[in-house]
This record gives sequence, structure tokens and C-alpha cells, in this order.
Amino acid sequence: MKLDQVLKDSFNVEADKFTDETRLMSFDEWDSLSHMFFIGKLEETYEIELTGNEIADMQTVADIKKIIISKNREI
Repeated sequence: MKLDQVLKDSFNVEADKFTDETRLMSFDEWDSLSHMFFIGKLEETYEIELTGNEIADMQTVADIKKIIISKNREI
């Protein structure tokens, strides 16, 4: 899963350490800089452009998946 790799690269967290309900801010490595790196990596990986509202709505892993799917991309 590409999303697992983006999360790992951005927040240094393994896929078995989060679920759909996991909040991004709960990752030990989360801060505003790592969050911006994550957004850039997400846009690059999925070849999408995220709006400010979409970025603000990304609170949990499930929120991220929902937005990626809404852009007609596979998780």
C-alpha cells in the first residue's frame, strides 16, 4: 500500500502501528514540518493536488483514504 509507505517516510511509523482511526497528531514524529512533508509526499505519490480544506480535513488515516479515493486514486 502506497499510503503506508508515505506515512512511514513522513512520520517514521510502521503500518502495524496505526489503524484507520489513528490521528496524525498522535504520531511521535508529528509536527508542522513533518506534516507539510507528508502533504507534499502524498501529492507526489498519488499525483494529486490537495486543497486547503482537504488538508485541514485530514485528521485520521481514514480521512486521508477518503480524500485519496475522492480524487479517483487507489489506496
